[in-house]
Amino acid sequence: DTFDDVAAALVALPALVREALPQADTRRTVVIGHSAGGHLALWAAARHVLPADAPWRTDGPAPLRGVVALAPIADFAVAGKLNVCGGAALQLLGGPDEFDVRRPYADPALLLPTGIATTLVQGRADVEVPQAVAEAYAEAAAKAGEVVGLTLLEDVGHFPLIDPVADACAVVAEEIAQLAW
Repeated sequence: DTFDDVAAALVALPALVREALPQADTRRTVVIGHSAGGHLALWAAARHVLPADAPWRTDGPAPLRGVVALAPIADFAVAGKLNVCGGAALQLLGGPDEFDVRRPYADPALLLPTGIATTLVQGRADVEVPQAVAEAYAEAAAKAGEVVGLTLLEDVGHFPLIDPVADACAVVAEEIAQLAW
């Protein structure tokens, strides 16, 4: 249901924006997510590269200017080795019996290149989702021929990225602004 919801939200977004914010330029849409939400933001931008039999696959890229993923669970293999969030990726895919079968439909590191500008923002002191996960995604993107930005913030943990009074959040806002431009 999670993937159904994200796919439906992306389909509905342009009409909702036109209705609620007619002055907005939908060509400047940037999807943002934190942690598990960062995974979903990356996944949303990769629907056009899902396996052909995936129910969420689209014919072309989403009309997005970019993605800013904050401490995302962006590489399920690395996240699994590090037991990120108590095995969140494994749980999302239904446990060990389903993991290998479902991973090609859900793991952002396997859904590259997307052709959509992407930046990851990661705290170096994050113990919830260690920087190795973001680095693995950036490396997978490079191997797929795609440049992904990776902003590593010193002395920043998992939650300052979404804390409006934290300096890290100002960096996040700048990353969003740069992609939305």
